Amino acid sequence: MTEQVITQNNYRPIKRSSIKTKRRIANAISYIVLIFGSFLMIYPFIWMLSASFSTKQYVLQTVFLPIKWDFSNYSKIITALGAPYGPGYWRSLINTMLYSTIPVVICSFVSAMAAFAFAKIRFRGRNIMFLILLGALMIPFPAIMMQQTYLYSRLDWLTGPWAMIIPRFFGNMMIIFFIRQYLLGLPDSLIESARIDGANYFKVFISIIMPLAIPAVIAQGLLNFMGTWNDYLGPLLFTQMRDWYPLTVSLAKYNAGIHAEHQVVMAGSILALVPILIVFGMFQRMIIESVMLSGVKE
Repeated sequence: MTEQVITQNNYRPIKRSSIKTKRRIANAISYIVLIFGSFLMIYPFIWMLSASFSTKQYVLQTVFLPIKWDFSNYSKIITALGAPYGPGYWRSLINTMLYSTIPVVICSFVSAMAAFAFAKIRFRGRNIMFLILLGALMIPFPAIMMQQTYLYSRLDWLTGPWAMIIPRFFGNMMIIFFIRQYLLGLPDSLIESARIDGANYFKVFISIIMPLAIPAVIAQGLLNFMGTWNDYLGPLLFTQMRDWYPLTVSLAKYNAGIHAEHQVVMAGSILALVPILIVFGMFQRMIIESVMLSGVKE
């Protein structure tokens, strides 16, 4: 049996240029895939924006730019959202703001207090209670919407805005979960030192926890605001009086009408989307940082 000897001539080092070439090819493929995926996601918005400036004759033929421009669609949707479809554009806008501002602020504050209790206050059954509340997130809204509608009807909330306002005062479990994860990264020594100085838990929350957690609270509040602004199924069930329709329901009622025009509906959708784009554009960095820091622990 002969022994194979590896000499210096058999050794061929890998060239750095080939490694860089492979890396550039992989990066180019990744960029192409990401650009293609981004285009698929943003194209519906591009089409909706173009269709909102198109005429009725050419709206379905629109690809990127309108074939024939019509700037009157936005004034048409403002006047079209009156009876029998809704209370009018401006009243629908005010209703949407009513459901998405003060209740969301209170919801975020209450959720932050609950998250502080679950993260930093030791009490019996804390983890079990948190798991039960977390498990409630797995129940889809369509599974309980009829029960909620019956409950709100018994409370006589369906004839006004109360079904869209009062339940939000008791917090949101998704907000509680993310803020709790954020608070777990804060050192317990801050709370212990404040407790030694005689501060109660509410004072600790207001003076120490809230200033430190304000980025997470604002970010989760903004996400809740966007979800409430775009909500359709909840207001459709819980606001049975036309005077309390938000924009989403008014637009859907108009779209279901026999005189609805696609380009006018697209104009209304753009008007409803503009506040969300402005809010997300202003606070995008804060929202992303809050989600990233929610998994950091001490």
